Amino acid sequence: MPTDPRAGTRFAVYLCPPAGSEYYRLGSQTLGYDVRARQEVPLPADIRPEWQTQAGPYGFHLTLVEGFYCAAESLPDIETELRACMASLSPAVKLSLHGGQVEAWRGGRLLAQVFRPSPGLLMLHAFLLARLARFVTHSPFSDEVLAHPERYASPWERARLKLLHTPRGLDGYEPHYTLADSYGGSPVQAEALRARLDALLAPWAEQCYDAVALFVKPEGEARWQLWADVGVGITEPVGAEPNDAEPGVTEPNASIPNAAPI
Repeated sequence: MPTDPRAGTRFAVYLCPPAGSEYYRLGSQTLGYDVRARQEVPLPADIRPEWQTQAGPYGFHLTLVEGFYCAAESLPDIETELRACMASLSPAVKLSLHGGQVEAWRGGRLLAQVFRPSPGLLMLHAFLLARLARFVTHSPFSDEVLAHPERYASPWERARLKLLHTPRGLDGYEPHYTLADSYGGSPVQAEALRARLDALLAPWAEQCYDAVALFVKPEGEARWQLWADVGVGITEPVGAEPNDAEPGVTEPNASIPNAAPI
């Protein structure tokens, strides 16, 4: 596949906080891109633009289904399938995140707020990954393994890659909001940034959602876009809902992820 990030049409399913939430504002500011508004935002003083070249174009999100390539004409069918999946969930399902803390991965080059998924969220991750696999035309992991055959070499990782187009997730699923990639500061700077972000985002260590977001990366574009928010039990487009509240987070406060113990 071409190495140009603008090449190809791609889709992904994410958790993405509502536009009006403080959590979303802080996350978007950290990445330098507001994906819902499709516009750049000023970065904090301790983060350089070149340190967000990997994470920035995606916007603030937590992955349920990886960013796979697909045919552009299949996007409406992907949305239809996603809505059917979400409509099949019980209203009692708990799509929650727990124990969030900011960690440094890859020697400090990637910073992320990492969570434990609820059983319901883990189920949804696996359910969507399986149901949407038929729309995938190419996986970026295939390119990675071709270039580096030693990666994802275990039998189960290769089996997942063949069946679901990704070697990651399932029983090894680690939900996280990426905050920096690829960070280029010193180890001391990386730890200072990790500690600052951990304290900044501590109020959102526990979260509960009632919707997912379908993201797309159109052919010729480098940045990702929101295609649709899809709530639990909702089969029609979210914009058609009579309720003015933006789906995405459990009540009582629909403007921010639930920071209270759940």
